[in-house]
Amino acid sequence: MRKTCLKAMAVAMPLFAVPGVAQNLVPNAGFEAMKGRLTALDQIGRAAGWGAVTLGHADLFSRDATDPDVRVPTNRYGSMEPAEGERYAGLFAWKDDGRFDAFQEGRQDPFAPGWNVYAEYIQVELDRSLEAGELVRVSFQAALAPQSDRAVSGLGVYCSPVALHGDHRRFLREKAQVASAAVLDRRGAWTEVSGTFEADGGERYLIIGTFPYVGFEAARTVEGPDNHYAYYYIDAVRVEPVIN
Repeated sequence: MRKTCLKAMAVAMPLFAVPGVAQNLVPNAGFEAMKGRLTALDQIGRAAGWGAVTLGHADLFSRDATDPDVRVPTNRYGSMEPAEGERYAGLFAWKDDGRFDAFQEGRQDPFAPGWNVYAEYIQVELDRSLEAGELVRVSFQAALAPQSDRAVSGLGVYCSPVALHGDHRRFLREKAQVASAAVLDRRGAWTEVSGTFEADGGERYLIIGTFPYVGFEAARTVEGPDNHYAYYYIDAVRVEPVIN
């Protein structure tokens, strides 16, 4: 049975190698390698190896982008320096469709066909498949964008044996192995989401996004009218086998 440990913690210092873990299995972990020039939103596919999972296309941000909407540090969703390097990704963890009160009160299933919640996911193939019984540490840096008026829990990672594809814009039904149990509500600050799990064997693809089956809570970060979305920047993604 998979054993999972979940945690989210603030990072206030540069990232260093963690003793007891092996080489990172995530290629292009900081979104630094690119295919072509970044020119608009919805271009996560310009980051080598990365792509969208559903019809909701996530974003890539770069210091040398030609479009101010996707420039670093100031862009469509606020101003943010990378956790490392010159680039980072960004995605809608949740976009309210106006019926969230019913969901909070237990009157609406977030996976029901009529529930038009919008969420985005990014995906990359690992350098190798995970082995059965292998203990793995997963981590990434997430920052609630300064323009976001909502914040959520459940932002995390699912490692899959196959690439995921969905012709919709809703939440995925998969259960993340590592996710934030707390609402990530620190706007404009990087927070580490990390944990360890025991691999079933064969996991080859890493997917980042919101996974309600591990728990989901949304909170406002402003009083009064708001823009009804939780948008997060993503950087420094790591999958590292733990060395005993």
